[in-house]
Amino acid sequence: MNANDLLIELRKFVLIKSGLRNIDPAHCKIISEYVFQETKNYVSETTIKRFFGFANTLHKFSLFTLNSLSQYIGYNDWDSFCKDKENQTTSVQSIWQDLKLKAHAITEISLIANKNNSGVPFNATANRSFFYPDFDYFLKNNYQFTTISAQPGQGKSILLAHMVEYFFLSENALYKNDIVLLVNSSSINTIIQNGETLKDWFLKEFKFGSLTELISFFKKNPEKREGRFIIIVDGIDEHLARSNYFKVFIDFLYSIEENNFVKLAFGLRTNSWINLQPAIYGSASLTKAWYTGLFYDEETLSNVPSLNVDEVLYTLSNIENKIINRADVSFPLLNQFKTPFWLQVYFKLKDENHHLELNNPLLRYELINYFLEKRVFLAKKSTEKVFLLKKISDSISEGNKKLRVSKEKILSYINCYPDAYEELLHAGIIIEEKRLSTAIPTEIVRFLNDDIYTYFLFIQLTDKFEYRPCKSFFEHILNSFPGRTSLRDYILNWAIRFCITRNEIAALKNIFRLPFTNSEKNSAFDFICYVSKYELGKPNSNFNKLSIGVDFIDIMATGRTMSNLYKETIKTISENVLNEDIQIMLHVIECNVNLIDVDKVALANTMQLLKRNYKRLNELFPINPYDLILYFYNNLVNKPNESKTLEDKIIKLCQEIDQSKPQKNEEITSAEILSYRLVLITLFSQKSYAECHRFIMAILSKYPNIFYVRYSVFSPFLLLHLGQTYIKLNYFKKAQRIIQFVDKIISSDYTYYTNFILASFSVFKANFYNATHNYEQALVETNIGLGITGKNDFKMFEIALLLSKIDTLKHTEESEEVSNVIKELLNFLTVHKLSMPDYSNLSSHEFEHTFKILKSYRRHQNL
Repeated sequence: MNANDLLIELRKFVLIKSGLRNIDPAHCKIISEYVFQETKNYVSETTIKRFFGFANTLHKFSLFTLNSLSQYIGYNDWDSFCKDKENQTTSVQSIWQDLKLKAHAITEISLIANKNNSGVPFNATANRSFFYPDFDYFLKNNYQFTTISAQPGQGKSILLAHMVEYFFLSENALYKNDIVLLVNSSSINTIIQNGETLKDWFLKEFKFGSLTELISFFKKNPEKREGRFIIIVDGIDEHLARSNYFKVFIDFLYSIEENNFVKLAFGLRTNSWINLQPAIYGSASLTKAWYTGLFYDEETLSNVPSLNVDEVLYTLSNIENKIINRADVSFPLLNQFKTPFWLQVYFKLKDENHHLELNNPLLRYELINYFLEKRVFLAKKSTEKVFLLKKISDSISEGNKKLRVSKEKILSYINCYPDAYEELLHAGIIIEEKRLSTAIPTEIVRFLNDDIYTYFLFIQLTDKFEYRPCKSFFEHILNSFPGRTSLRDYILNWAIRFCITRNEIAALKNIFRLPFTNSEKNSAFDFICYVSKYELGKPNSNFNKLSIGVDFIDIMATGRTMSNLYKETIKTISENVLNEDIQIMLHVIECNVNLIDVDKVALANTMQLLKRNYKRLNELFPINPYDLILYFYNNLVNKPNESKTLEDKIIKLCQEIDQSKPQKNEEITSAEILSYRLVLITLFSQKSYAECHRFIMAILSKYPNIFYVRYSVFSPFLLLHLGQTYIKLNYFKKAQRIIQFVDKIISSDYTYYTNFILASFSVFKANFYNATHNYEQALVETNIGLGITGKNDFKMFEIALLLSKIDTLKHTEESEEVSNVIKELLNFLTVHKLSMPDYSNLSSHEFEHTFKILKSYRRHQNL
């Protein structure tokens, strides 16, 4: 046995002694402790990692290390271990078996290196068994060599490791008699560091001067051959980039004699394959000997397809230690994970940060940021690399297929920093390809991932505006990137992340004030929620418990979406913010949410927190919101209300507003918006419709242009409330004009409205058509509204719409359908454990009696 064979044996027995079948880096600390307990010799965790191939080995292992590990498995020292193993080796071993033993030792080391470099625990990776029949066909047929070629990060090395185990090394391997020699960059680096040539190394290890010599020997002595000799070479792209090594490789291919028992497989990046192809196509014998494979794509020069959804979910399930389904992962992230490389980045990021969920859209941005931070911004020559990446992203024209640029166009930049460019290629951040569809084949350059391209577009944007996200910054996004495209969505999301990480929250208001589409505004609002929650949980974040201010409240108050994400964001931040005034305002928003959710328990809990600050509420708000919220709480729990005092406070506030000087829309505060909203729904619930109308007119007196605001949901809320009031006051023509006006502003794509507003609009229209005896249209609007509330969990509106539907159907001949909707309503209340508060009944006064019967029935059911 040579030294490598003996080390392989020692590794095997150390694993057996430690009770481990497989090993990963985390086990090395445990083994270090076991060795110390057994021998009282301290072998460090780092040394154990080097011993098992998890870290680079630049020198031989010390005798102390080898003695300690030998003693750990029961020998006196390393020498006695070696002698024992030598005695076990038979002296009459065949040449084939001797070759097999030598190859096995090298393959084991290479296999460990491949597994360690996967970035994800090897057992968690998909084995891609669909590829196996293709490789098996190559082994069984008259081909000399094949290539496993793909872009960086496509999982070539892991695929090769799985195939080596499946075909040759596992317990149930198909071809145990074959010799497999896996050589990778680690093996070749070791040879180079030892000052040997590949020829010297081959002669030393296998006792043949070259592979040609080995082939000739077994051709002359076929009886000595016991199978095939499979050589797999992986990860040599960096070496092939050098002309001297490239020539050695080409000469090697040409030197191989034709035979049917030596098979070669090369794992190569496509940019290496681009340079090799001409040499192979120039030789008829090499072309004939090359097996391209079923999956070879002439356009990309690759035969390793992206991961499919099942393979992605398999790996994620192993990483998360639970079953991950398609619905658990956001769609864009699922697509990103089809490149195995991003699963590695996710595994590393997850190890450092446990707060991001797979269904969180922010995760893909954090993955890109984390990867580029490690590979570019904190790497050597980072300034040169960032410069090159900016220039490449700037040179890529939008119309180009796959967002690529001719290498010729950026050659001057490459020539300035050739080393940095080569490192970017090797890191897989940028990719070179051949464009074969043109008259003259040209080299093109593109980013590994379109999202990386988008990131560097955004970086250029921040440079242009000197890292100040002002109004002009967002206007540039609006005017420079086409609307309704994923590119503008990505740029906007990077901008949101940029503003929140720098705690420049006021800048985000520009997204809602500028004419971005309503869809973009809603998506932006959600992304603000995602990023703010995440940043708040990060150590050393600029957006933190101390820094959250009124600008954040302004966004939360004017973008009331009532989604689960919104509720979670408000709750999370209210529980963590240290500024008491901000916390109080968040609690008021929480109470609003709880009222619409008809959640008595959550409302009571938040009200307790507000009650402690009753005096400060008087100072912060034009009317104490606690008094208004208490009115609704009593309504929810069927307690009587002392409404006279509250009415007096509302009348007084109405007079104060009415007497104010006219102000600009921008001057309305979040405290006012929250107060006015609560007052209006209180008056409506009290059936004080005339007072409700007076209050809206007072707001209009103070803010004459409030109905023309397109960046806040308060404006459509106010309009719809006025419309509902007109219906109750029998001003049907005025109510109809509001329907027409709201329809018009909603059809304007840049108006900001939410699903909550759409549901509210459906309730308003259903009530209008009921009041004007157009029951067929009322039913249509009710069903539209129920479709929205069902998808968005708007419980109060769900109840209101079901009540409206009962009211409508009572005026038709569908008496049986009335019973069905009543059952549907009662079932909804039972399933969600809800009461039926008075403020949910927005139907006509004729419906009051029916509502009381239904409510009474529901109460008796609860008893």
